[in-house]
Amino acid sequence: MEAYNTTIYPVFEADQVLSQKDLNLLVSHLEEQDRITRKNLIGLGIVCGLEISSSNENSVKISCGTAVTSLGFQINWKEKEFTHYHDYEISEQFLKPDYLQEPHLDNIFKYASQYEPVKNCMELVTSASDDNTKKPLTKDFLSDKIVVLLLEVSLIDQKNCVNTNCDDKGKRMEFNVRPLIYPIKDLNTDVFHEHTVMAKAPKLTFPRYNVDPYINITTGNDVLKQFNKVCSDSFVISVSDAVSVLYSDFKNNYGSNTNFPVLQNCKNKINEIVSNYKSTINIQYLWDWIYDITEAYNEIAAFRKINPTICCVNEGLFPFHVALGNGIETGTQYRTPFIATFNKSQEEQAKLKQLELLFDRLNHIINSFSVPANGKIKVTPSVYGKAMLSEKAIPYYYGNVLQLNKKWSPELTANQENDTILSYHSDIAGYSNAKPVKQPLLFDIEPYNFFRIEGHLGMNYKSALKDLTLIKNSNSLPFKITALNAVDFADKEVDIMKFEGRWDDLETDYDLARKRLYNITEFVFNWMNTRRNKLISENILSGQTIDNFKNILQEIKNLLTNDLKEFLPNFTSFYEIFKELNNVFLLHRWCIQLNRETLSVLAEDLIDRLDDINELFLEDPFAVIYEEAYVRWQNVYKDLFFSTFIKKHSGLEHKAGVTKGGTFILVYVDSSIFKAAAPPPSYANLLASVKAYKDNIAIADDIKVELEKSIKFKDYKSQIKTKPTTTTNPCKDETDNIKANLMEIAKYKLDTTYTAEMSGFILENFKDLLQFTPTVTGDNQNNSLEQLVIADFFLPYTCCSDGNTIEIKLETAAPPKIEMETPEYCNNDMEGEYEVFITGKSGGNFIGTAKDAIVQHSDSYFFTPGHNSVQTPQTYTLQYEVGGEVSNTLEITIQSPQELAWSFKRDANKPSVFMFKNTNANDTHSYEFDFGDGSDTIIADNGTANHNFDFSNSQEFNVTITQLGEICRSTQTIVVTAVGDFNANDFNSNDFYTD
Repeated sequence: MEAYNTTIYPVFEADQVLSQKDLNLLVSHLEEQDRITRKNLIGLGIVCGLEISSSNENSVKISCGTAVTSLGFQINWKEKEFTHYHDYEISEQFLKPDYLQEPHLDNIFKYASQYEPVKNCMELVTSASDDNTKKPLTKDFLSDKIVVLLLEVSLIDQKNCVNTNCDDKGKRMEFNVRPLIYPIKDLNTDVFHEHTVMAKAPKLTFPRYNVDPYINITTGNDVLKQFNKVCSDSFVISVSDAVSVLYSDFKNNYGSNTNFPVLQNCKNKINEIVSNYKSTINIQYLWDWIYDITEAYNEIAAFRKINPTICCVNEGLFPFHVALGNGIETGTQYRTPFIATFNKSQEEQAKLKQLELLFDRLNHIINSFSVPANGKIKVTPSVYGKAMLSEKAIPYYYGNVLQLNKKWSPELTANQENDTILSYHSDIAGYSNAKPVKQPLLFDIEPYNFFRIEGHLGMNYKSALKDLTLIKNSNSLPFKITALNAVDFADKEVDIMKFEGRWDDLETDYDLARKRLYNITEFVFNWMNTRRNKLISENILSGQTIDNFKNILQEIKNLLTNDLKEFLPNFTSFYEIFKELNNVFLLHRWCIQLNRETLSVLAEDLIDRLDDINELFLEDPFAVIYEEAYVRWQNVYKDLFFSTFIKKHSGLEHKAGVTKGGTFILVYVDSSIFKAAAPPPSYANLLASVKAYKDNIAIADDIKVELEKSIKFKDYKSQIKTKPTTTTNPCKDETDNIKANLMEIAKYKLDTTYTAEMSGFILENFKDLLQFTPTVTGDNQNNSLEQLVIADFFLPYTCCSDGNTIEIKLETAAPPKIEMETPEYCNNDMEGEYEVFITGKSGGNFIGTAKDAIVQHSDSYFFTPGHNSVQTPQTYTLQYEVGGEVSNTLEITIQSPQELAWSFKRDANKPSVFMFKNTNANDTHSYEFDFGDGSDTIIADNGTANHNFDFSNSQEFNVTITQLGEICRSTQTIVVTAVGDFNANDFNSNDFYTD
């Protein structure tokens, strides 16, 4: 700090004669120490208060407060309100005091002369002043004036002259605080300096999705169009202007050396990015990016003003005054700020560094928007709500993330903890070595209330849903996932085949009906096949007819797919085939009875079997299941669509993720879900074949007609069939049908746009319009969006459970799966057939090296290890392919029998005992011995076996040795033969030999 003349001061001694100089030096030292303490250790300027206001337009009120001048003088003020003013001239005793005899006052009064140019001014006075020259204040008068508190320091001569005697009374320092006013346009800037301050920046607000105005969103293009709201020129300009003002305030107020040209006008850069991505599927990321810009701006604005600090005070700044301004806040004000000194400079410098990093981050955000190519889905914990941007995870769509990481959170960077910031890119090299940062979902997620979900835009929606569900389930994350289709479903019928949910109760009913049909048809076929020769010999059925029956029954079973969902769209064709087959069985029944007065037991049994099938047809269980399924489907399928969902569930938001405990919604486009116009050719061909077969039956046409009439078709209960009508005006019926359809469409359209009252009013008037020409407009859907995820949203609550037995939201469909009881077989198993169990869709094909060894019986598939294609011992593969999806891979091991190496010899001491030995020393298998003499089998574990044969009853035994513990049954046969007279007295070693 600057040294004054008080670098020395007097020290008094006893009986010392004190001079005027000694006393003044002491007083000067103490007074200067007070002022130095204020200005050099605390600060200078307006400390608090001294605010200008008014109770009316014609007055000025100065609130109480404290200020310190740049010389260190303290100004204390009590609140006063002024209603008048008068002309005032600053005293010459202040401007030009005579202090030749007091040189120590030079450090004070040397600054007084700088007020000479503004000595003519106006002083505020109260209404109680007795000054006759006072004038009232007016609004117009005050509008262009500033208020200044002047500390008028006067050196007053205290000489008291009476007659001819003038005693020297000395001098005094007199301090008066005067409230002066000056016209702004005439201000002397050498005296009254402008103080540029960072005004409190306004907060940028961000629009909500599809609000103000709300529109009906139907197609994928509608979804994407709503993201364009933040790309409008007006919004981009408002963001750019706010950033520019904030950056200019920062540069001007703190004199920072940082230079970020884009912050001076970011509109061009934003528009450049917008033009590149606006027409792409990544427009959602533009929305997120511009949101980040506004949040980065708001964090800087919320950082508040950082007061400038100084260490070495310039005493000439405002030595005897402080300016209070005029009560109007502007960016440039004539109001003296408070400037902290020394003790706060390091703290403020740290804040300034953080502020510079925040601007650097904003610069990086604007300049580095980049959507990665071929991204993958990741879930990153983050925070949601009032948290600043620096507290959230770094998003997916930025380049040079390693540099952004150093700027994202100034506080963490200052503490060298920026490697703890979570990000989509936190697993790249050099980002962090901490596993909780690289794999945050494996660790405590309690501090987080939000999950960023990124990388799925542009993916096939089924793949995205599958991958995201896997991440969610494998990490036990607390949110739900659903997917919605953004297509217009009005006037269209959704193909139930595209339904990917659950239909548990109807699936059970369908499986039971299908299994019953299988059992009955299988029983009938086996019954006919067992009695084939007798049926032919008794001329009841020909061999060709039996074969035709077999083919028909097989085709019936093939019509019934494993999955009810696959069966329902083709029910109409199946229904027609069912009726034609009913006719076929009736015709055969009639043929059996033709020209037979009495029926044999076999013929009656055959008729009973045909009646079993016919009764199954007449019960029509599949029509009942079909009806119930479609009644439900018509009621709920609309909830598959985004347009319906957003009307029923409020609070939909887009924040690039989902809150903890919320519902994450993938929006996709799939117009292939609508029902195809033509039925599958296979069903049409089959129907034609059955009709041709029926027509070829050698029965007179009139008899066929009579038989067909005998069928009670009303027993077929399907409600989708055209009902009999009593009307005689088909034109009117058709008109009513068209009108009803149009009314339904109109109601759907009106409900999405108008209130319920207005919609009802319009519909009432619309009912009278019977003459019209319906027109169909093309869907404005962008074909390039087909099958792709185009956007995501979330609801802050778990959705949705309406208690319906149909889960209408898209769930991940499990891929087909195949299983077998065992994967190992022997190639000498020529008769064995082993079932391959299929889970999932039916109607597919087997692939792999073992595919040719698969045979089908009814709706089941079997592996035959004796097939020529799998005779070579090795491992074969088997997969099941259906609808473009491939099942898991089964590895089937085929083995072949081994050649055994057992030898044998007779015990030299006991001729009837034979010893068997395994010559393969490395063989550790156990073996079963059947000696062929009726004795119990034995198990040999150690490679040897002994047996005593009784040759008194038989001269030859077949010994069968079977290897245990292997898939293939490997055996060796040894023949033991008796030769010679075993009971003769001449017994010797040559009486036996073995083969």
